[in-house]
Amino acid sequence: MLAWFGILDSGIYEIDPNGRPCFRPHAPRIPRLEDLVDALDPAVAAVREFERALAGWQPARPAGAIGRLFARLDAVHSSGAEGSTTTFTDLMEYESSRRAADPDDAAAVAACAEAFETEAAGTGDPVDMTMAIHRRLFERSRDRMVAATAGKPKERTNGTADPEAAGGFFYYTQPASVPQALAEWRDFTLARDPRTPEMVRQVLSHWMFEHVHPVADGNGRIGRLLVPVMLRRKGVTQAACAFFGEAVHEDKELYVEALKTARMSADMTAWTRLMLSFLERSAAANLDRLVRLAAIAAQWRGIVCAFRSDSMVHKLAPFALTRPAFTIADARHAIGGTFASVNTAAAQLVDAGILVIANGARRDRLFLAGAVLDIFDRFRPRPVGP
Repeated sequence: MLAWFGILDSGIYEIDPNGRPCFRPHAPRIPRLEDLVDALDPAVAAVREFERALAGWQPARPAGAIGRLFARLDAVHSSGAEGSTTTFTDLMEYESSRRAADPDDAAAVAACAEAFETEAAGTGDPVDMTMAIHRRLFERSRDRMVAATAGKPKERTNGTADPEAAGGFFYYTQPASVPQALAEWRDFTLARDPRTPEMVRQVLSHWMFEHVHPVADGNGRIGRLLVPVMLRRKGVTQAACAFFGEAVHEDKELYVEALKTARMSADMTAWTRLMLSFLERSAAANLDRLVRLAAIAAQWRGIVCAFRSDSMVHKLAPFALTRPAFTIADARHAIGGTFASVNTAAAQLVDAGILVIANGARRDRLFLAGAVLDIFDRFRPRPVGP
């Protein structure tokens, strides 16, 4: 009970108009660097190695197209951590054809990916970024009440089930305190101190953001998007590529427990170490994907070299590497050519085993580069051999 009235060092509890104890976080304490260095150095090294490898692909057209695949992968996993069932393949298919097993869910994941793509190159205020991302996530919701709140701070107290909290529910910062809490979060996020590695600051900023929970829904996805965006903005990376949504998806319970433990103890060491390990793990997994993607690119070059040099297949195969689910219209928009020339090239790549036609459709055909999808989609069904 005493904790409700401000005993916790990590923040204070305020009582909202309905009598609910709502946690408002303080700016988190920076752990001792000597307690982090063995987790920090590998995380920094892994993210930098992934970024260097990713930069080597940028001559691919359009520029940044390979990085776009990884941003969408992170959106899939970050959304999956919140209960989404849309896979990477589902998202790729939905973005080309608007077809999906669960169109509403796929649309939400696509909006998450679009929000990241829009904000990743920005240098705006973090609070403005938060509301811009939230607006993109929910402005097209079929629920008019949800759509009306898109891009606005929450108006009602939100919380989550917690058997250890009074009444079995933990409540985040009350709406009346959100403006000041966000201002404090912004100050912490943007602060610079040569004694504090920026990667450490941003994972602590993430802890603070998730306890403010400033919008009605989507706080987890928004908070996870902001970490790579802010690390890019503050010069740690040249591209927004410090992803960790996949690791959260894999270990959601560990992530949630670490959030809570840091709140109860005000000791941010374990939380920071966990988040650094998530960054390292995700970067290493993505680096492995790039290696596998390079092997596929080399294999495809060997196949298409058999076609005459002016054949459209020489443009279509590299495009399929960056857009592993596409229609003829998608390809023409990206690489040019007539319908007939692109359609012929696609048929030739199907015959060569590089592409398949989704569901064997004859009209509005969706072409899939299965080898690429297999790299990014752990949930993609594999063909059963004889």
